[in-house]
Amino acid sequence: MKKSIQSSLSDQVYTMLKEQILNGQLKGGVKIPEETLAEQFSVSRTPIREAIRRLAEYGLVTIKPSSHALVTAITKEEALDTTRVRIALEQLAVDSINEDGYQAHVKELSRYAADCQYAMGIGDRATVFLQDSLFHLTLVKASQNTALIFLYERLDAKIQQLRIAQNLPDDNLSHRLNQHAQMMSLLKSGEKERCKALIHEHVFHDSFDLRVAL
Repeated sequence: MKKSIQSSLSDQVYTMLKEQILNGQLKGGVKIPEETLAEQFSVSRTPIREAIRRLAEYGLVTIKPSSHALVTAITKEEALDTTRVRIALEQLAVDSINEDGYQAHVKELSRYAADCQYAMGIGDRATVFLQDSLFHLTLVKASQNTALIFLYERLDAKIQQLRIAQNLPDDNLSHRLNQHAQMMSLLKSGEKERCKALIHEHVFHDSFDLRVAL
């Protein structure tokens, strides 16, 4: 099989597995079915293993030496560590956002906030989590701090896994989604300290729910 074809197949497997992990179809601790995937795509295990290697670099998969790969499970300690780092990065982003940065991203922020609300209204949690992720990534991008953006993007997979693992009740999740508009309002009016406090409330109270649930 030509290398370019193998690479294309590896990309397909990577995209499919990533979506299944992040929408909760493949849960933490589940073995990645290499043989089944090879049969499904009618390929050898080489492109399958390349996709798994990329997922491991992203933090979504743990490879067991000379054995198999598992969807990475999040421990209570890792959940708390990830939450603390996330808050610190988002609060640093808020400190760094100036008027130009905010104006350059406000339309995207508004769209993702609205998309979250719509998806919640029709009961599509997978889309809620995706749009929530995009909202917060865009918030960080508005800082125009390339190092900060890079770090946050690397953490995003863990954040998305936490969203799924928390499995918040509808009223709790709706309350959190409503806070997106509040964040934007505070940024627009230059009330950065209040926005940072809201981010702490927005993110950290959910980590305690997770620590109980795990």
